Amino acid sequence: MDCEAVPAHLRKYVVAQDYGAYSARDQAVWRFVLTQTHARHLRTAHPAYASGFAAAGISVDRIPNIAHMSEQLARVGFRAVCVDGFIPPRAFQAFQARGVLPIAADMRSVAQLAYTPAPDIIHEAAGHAPFLAQPDYALYLRRIGEAGEHAFETPHDRAVYQAIYTLSELKQQSDATPEQVLRAEQALAALYRGEHEVSEATRLSRLYWWTVEYGLVGTPTDYRLYGAGLLSSIGEGHFCHAPEVDKRVLTADCSELTYDITRAQPHLFVARDFAHLHEVLSSVEQQLSYARGGRQALERARRSEEIATLRLQRGLSLVGRVEAFDDACVLLGGACAVVDAHRAPPHITRVDGPYCLVLGALDDGTPLHRVSVAQLRAREAADGLCLRTRAGLTVRGRIVTLDGTEGGVRRVRLHDCVIERGASLLVPRVASYELVFAHEVETASPLLPDGFDPPTESSPQLVPRPRELSPTDRTLEALHERASAALHGLLGSAAVGVLAQLHDQLTRAFPDEWLLRFNVLEALLRLGERTGPLASTVEAELEQLEVRFVQREPIATGLRSLRALG
Repeated sequence: MDCEAVPAHLRKYVVAQDYGAYSARDQAVWRFVLTQTHARHLRTAHPAYASGFAAAGISVDRIPNIAHMSEQLARVGFRAVCVDGFIPPRAFQAFQARGVLPIAADMRSVAQLAYTPAPDIIHEAAGHAPFLAQPDYALYLRRIGEAGEHAFETPHDRAVYQAIYTLSELKQQSDATPEQVLRAEQALAALYRGEHEVSEATRLSRLYWWTVEYGLVGTPTDYRLYGAGLLSSIGEGHFCHAPEVDKRVLTADCSELTYDITRAQPHLFVARDFAHLHEVLSSVEQQLSYARGGRQALERARRSEEIATLRLQRGLSLVGRVEAFDDACVLLGGACAVVDAHRAPPHITRVDGPYCLVLGALDDGTPLHRVSVAQLRAREAADGLCLRTRAGLTVRGRIVTLDGTEGGVRRVRLHDCVIERGASLLVPRVASYELVFAHEVETASPLLPDGFDPPTESSPQLVPRPRELSPTDRTLEALHERASAALHGLLGSAAVGVLAQLHDQLTRAFPDEWLLRFNVLEALLRLGERTGPLASTVEAELEQLEVRFVQREPIATGLRSLRALG
């Protein structure tokens, strides 16, 4: 996807996919997982999976090129960008709200082959993308992204994200010590255990988890899969059918139910159809403070400590961090701005905080947003302006600038400004202070206007990142490359002999290496050597490894998929 098509403030999350950095072993992991999941999901997933798989630019045989995926998805109104692992929830929501699928380009390791809690290209590409050709699902992904942009976080949410990001980064660093990883895991666990407010953002993330990630469609007794977590996991895609997994009809109450990303889900939710997703999302959206507006939205904004957009009357909005509020005024801090939506594009005037929004009506009953320039000038005496509101606020100062018409003053800047309520001094005398008048705050949201955040450029980071291989890993990588060449018909009549030599090396040096043995067997079967002695030997070794590993590796499922080749 052309990075110029990405909103400027999101470009910093876009990285380049270094396709040549994928090893033959990475390709083997992709092929192992996709060979099994794709064949299974043609039977168990919603029919949209089969048609959407190829439409998304994905194949079973090779890791997808994200730029090519973006070109393919553009035909159904979506695009794709490459990102580096975890990105902040706000950014993830913003991408999806704009019809862009962020794809983490890293590949899971063999040790996490059946399931990984971290984002990787199997989950993002093979899990999410196949359903983007389904119109109701694609629209739902946009809508839940938009809802997430309006849902307030809490400081605890941001601490959890930072802890997850730190742990993810450590696990990618080859020089990270076990003690560092353990401390990061303990820090994250402590955050989950502690008492904290359940935020709106958390409730939306739960709805996302139980639908987009782990959703079923149909009825609790006759269902099909569509959740990306189920489609991309050998383990979850199989375990979800177990009778002990509770299947429940999807309702808005799922947003109250927490989840654990480190284990198989004990219950799942079933949507009637993809239109049902929109009904449930609408119910959850109605509970957001943004939808309810007024004091509830202001209180959520204050507790979140996020920079928020306060929507006022007459196309005016204020941006800033809500420090305090009551019926008389709202005090904003941090990076503040006044946004005029009547201009195209909306005009943003940045203002140094703190900033005061005066609410209600003047003492004579005139609503503040209807106070005209003439009325304001008429109240200006020789010693300056003095305004009193019905809520008991007094504003004093000398008018420096006015923005407004006879239809109403929009903004006023005062020199030597003082704002009081009774004996309380809300704003001490300052040289210059700007205020906005409004009857009330209609609503508040953490979604900031386009152009408020500074523009960024795409990151020079290449993904997947370079990995340092031990001598043993380099040897294994060379063997994987030879197996891949045989599998893809690049060795001609010499293929069987090469595979026999490769097996000899495995026998001597790598008695526990099961994935490479699987590749050897797969290549032999594709070469028509199903009943040959080498194929029988390798298959028997894999069955023995399955027993030795006590079913901890997905060898048996792999063998079943190979036996189904014909």
